[in-house]
Amino acid sequence: MKKTLTSIALVLAGFLVCLAADLTGSWKGTVKTPNGDNLEITYKLKAEGEKLSGVVVSSYGELPLMDGQIKGDDFSFKLNFGDDNTMVGQGKLYGDSIVIKTDFRGNSSQNTFKRVMENK
Repeated sequence: MKKTLTSIALVLAGFLVCLAADLTGSWKGTVKTPNGDNLEITYKLKAEGEKLSGVVVSSYGELPLMDGQIKGDDFSFKLNFGDDNTMVGQGKLYGDSIVIKTDFRGNSSQNTFKRVMENK
C-alpha cells in the first residue's frame, strides 16, 4: 500500500511540473515604436525554476534580459539600453502566447507574442 501511494505521489508531482509555466523558447511579435513604426521583436527565453534569462532580438540587435523572475504564469525582467535607460517588463503566459507590459521613460505599452516552433 505504501509503495502504491508513493508511486501515485510521484506521478502527480511529475504532472504538476508539466503544468508549470514553461516560458523556455522563442516568442515573436510586433511592437509599435514611439515614432509609429512597427518593429518585429523576438524574445528568446530560458526558464530555470523561478529564474528567467534570455535575450530580446530585433533589427537593432540583441539585448540580454536582466533580473528575470518567474512566479507561476507571471514573469518580470529588465532591459538596459545604456546610460540609465532601463525598461521594465512584466508578463503573463497564456499557453502558446505571452502578454508583456513594458514601461520605458514613462511610456507604457502592452504587446502579445506568439510561441515560435523551433525546427530541430
